Amino acid sequence: MKQIIILLLFTTLFLSGCTRDDICPEDTQTTPLLVIKFMDISNPTQVKAVDNLRITLANTSQTEVITARTDTLYKIPLNPIATSVDYNFTKGYEGTQPNTDAFNITYQRGEDTYINRACGFRTSFTDIEATIQTEGSANWMLGKSIINSSVENEDSTHIIIFH
Repeated sequence: MKQIIILLLFTTLFLSGCTRDDICPEDTQTTPLLVIKFMDISNPTQVKAVDNLRITLANTSQTEVITARTDTLYKIPLNPIATSVDYNFTKGYEGTQPNTDAFNITYQRGEDTYINRACGFRTSFTDIEATIQTEGSANWMLGKSIINSSVENEDSTHIIIFH
């Protein structure tokens, strides 16, 4: 009888050690992504998809951020421990003539907000600036416009790129 009581007590103590915040729920807002929309340079009010766009970090390992897909809206991460990030945007990645443009984003880190043990911290970003590296006529990205210079959520577009 004593063994059953000890076993029940041990089981109760063991199970009470688990908490709900060991897993970050999907609907919890964590560090927001930068939202980029692509528009037609000849008709700036018209969205225009980019064929087979692949986005990679512009470093020696070419870390893939977005796999090649055709779309008008992309969400990419900013580095919460830096104040800038360099990307390569490759249009027509799976085609015969891929074209890569370098894209630099600079920003200031905003406020870090603690969410919980599983989710960690949520970082916002302010003072967003973007630069397309000029390659003359080889550029496929022909212009950009900062719509919202603060990245606090993913509900609205932050940058428009014209092509």
